[in-house]
Amino acid sequence: MPHNTSLFERLDCDASTQVCSKTSVAAHLGKMLSTRAGSVQTLPDYGLPDLNDMRLSLHESLSQSRVLIERFIRAYEPRLANVRVRVLPRVGESLTLAFAIEAALMVGGVMQPVVFHARLADAGRVEVCVDGL
Repeated sequence: MPHNTSLFERLDCDASTQVCSKTSVAAHLGKMLSTRAGSVQTLPDYGLPDLNDMRLSLHESLSQSRVLIERFIRAYEPRLANVRVRVLPRVGESLTLAFAIEAALMVGGVMQPVVFHARLADAGRVEVCVDGL
């Protein structure tokens, strides 16, 4: 059994199932992307800058955010491979940032494509959900 899941996740469900693996990664991504840069003393490069506080043009801010998120996930979520982050079109809530995180996830010894949707919520918290669940 893989040991890259929490004890409670291993007790709650079989970590090799596709749904459990995806929800575990989504939960970890939500915690990662909600962590601000500089808040983890032992890992100075862990975290993201406040995505609401960028002082660039909208296009430059979105491009920079996309690149930062992609690098961060590649560095700190080893269960995902071939990570690609896309900015989602802004509909309805014009001030909300949303991203699609496309990657490959090892499930039961097989690499499977997975898509997560991340949305910047209130107070700088990032909500991540699995596409299709």
